[in-house]
Amino acid sequence: MTTKFHLTIRAGLLAALTLLFLAPASARVVGRVHAMFQATVKIEVTGGPIIYIDPTSIPGTPADADFVLLTHNHGDHQSIADLNRVRKASTVFVSSPPGAPALLTNFPNSTVQVVTPGSKFTLGGVEVETVPMYNIIKFGNHPRVMNFVGYVVNVGGVRVYQAGDTERIPEMKQFSADVVMLPLGQTFTMTSVQDAVAAAIDLKGRVAIPIHWGNAEGSEADADYFVAQLSTRMQSMKRTPAEGFALEVSETIAIAGHPASQTVAPGAPAALAVQATGSGALRYQWRRNGQLMTGATNATLAIAQAGAADAADYEVIVTDANGPVRSQMARLTVAAPQAGRLVNLSVRGTVQGGGRALIVGASVAGGSKDVLVRGIGPTLAAFGVTGAIADPRIDVYGTVNGRDSVLASNNDWGSGGAAATTALRATFAAAGAFGLGNANANDRDAALVTPIDGARTVHVSDTAGRTGIALVELYDTQPTGVARLTNLSARSFAGAGDQTLIVGFVISGNVPKRLLVRGVGPRLGGFGVTGALIDPKLELYLSEANGRSALFATNDNWAEAGAGPARAAFAAAGAFDLPETTSKDAAMVVTVPAGTFTAQVSGVGNATGEALIEIYELP
Repeated sequence: MTTKFHLTIRAGLLAALTLLFLAPASARVVGRVHAMFQATVKIEVTGGPIIYIDPTSIPGTPADADFVLLTHNHGDHQSIADLNRVRKASTVFVSSPPGAPALLTNFPNSTVQVVTPGSKFTLGGVEVETVPMYNIIKFGNHPRVMNFVGYVVNVGGVRVYQAGDTERIPEMKQFSADVVMLPLGQTFTMTSVQDAVAAAIDLKGRVAIPIHWGNAEGSEADADYFVAQLSTRMQSMKRTPAEGFALEVSETIAIAGHPASQTVAPGAPAALAVQATGSGALRYQWRRNGQLMTGATNATLAIAQAGAADAADYEVIVTDANGPVRSQMARLTVAAPQAGRLVNLSVRGTVQGGGRALIVGASVAGGSKDVLVRGIGPTLAAFGVTGAIADPRIDVYGTVNGRDSVLASNNDWGSGGAAATTALRATFAAAGAFGLGNANANDRDAALVTPIDGARTVHVSDTAGRTGIALVELYDTQPTGVARLTNLSARSFAGAGDQTLIVGFVISGNVPKRLLVRGVGPRLGGFGVTGALIDPKLELYLSEANGRSALFATNDNWAEAGAGPARAAFAAAGAFDLPETTSKDAAMVVTVPAGTFTAQVSGVGNATGEALIEIYELP
């Protein structure tokens, strides 16, 4: 069952906020958070580990840290003396790269794990994610090139974010957290306290706690201002209680129907709705672009005549006796409807070598369609990707007379002569694909245009059987007409962090489309695949106009959202069944707006193995 969390509200907040946070009839404490001196944060996980982040000025010698997370190596965040106070023989240290040398020197018998932004891993059963931490204006203090990190710690479903010494950075709109702890110092961190306030809103926090104040920079008045400015938007507190701030979860709300993205013509009515069940009476509070909407407190949000100001991203907070849960985001587009379709797939994954290809599938319904297929290796270096395969080869498979046969192949896209390479360059430009090399026999990337009618699989491997990163792209070169891409898929090795299997796809037009998205691991064993990923997690991100990506939907275990509706979607899409409702395969049925998406499959608990991502159009 999906986990939701409750936060006890202080007296004196506006009445609208009481719809978000109500005193619990029953709730389970999954942990406690202590915001201590400077940027020190201590997290006590119920029945689990004790985690410190940037411990400094620690009183006594508690020697109770199971894990210590360090954002960067400055003395007010990484203090060897204080690390000696909190550590014990088994303590594991996690640090951004600049802090590692001092840790290895001072604690040679301890485990030191070095991380960079974008890592995901598990510590004692607790999921941890690293996010960027840097300055934009005060560049010399914490430059991005240093790979300093902030941490998001998932405590029983409650996401706790310690930002470190960061400014308000664009990435704060790419992820969210329930409890956000942001620095107030204006010499080395935020440019102003108001920037810290805005960052809390960017992160869509439910609780805001200031850190990095009261010592050399950042005053108590700054902390008071931070709390006051956010008090009408979320719960905010200057200090955590002596016993720690309790993180509580509820498992009584289930959302059967999330608000669905939609496109309406200017002046037409629009309605967004949520279907949910819970313990006792349910309360609702809608938000537009992250802002509370006054009076929008029903299960349905009705707009009589949609105008330009109504075009926005909406979500609703549903609250029952045990706490709130946030719905998926729905985008309302106000424009003349233009029907769209799946037009592009890009897959970045690991070619394992030894003949184990990165496999991408596509299906076309309604006739034949020319599709541009590319297998990129060497050119990835121009985008900062290291470890790419040196010489990719494409083989396109289809069924001929009942047998799986190679229908088209390419090795070195520029080896087909001047006329062929000129035609390919023109196709790249028309499809919006980036250019490749100098179009000669030494260009090792692969590309071809092939007709697809029905199902095809594309295998990309290294000609010498080497392991490395590869990018596979499929472009619809004829985005109009009856024939259309209806299914895209990718199978590759997947894990956590840099080994996450990432698939990008594009929905054209401006009309939302209903999709089935799946991240399959355990079920692959039934098809004879060895080494399948035992516990995949599926995340769907939507690219925004400002270049950022926002988490749109996520699923860990497919049947938690309801096995019946999911199986109906499998049947409608023609997808194979997931027979065991207890399986850890992931799947979601979502209505997405037109735009660019990435679907990511990673391994829960640092698991690795073969995984399959599938995207299907649904009626």
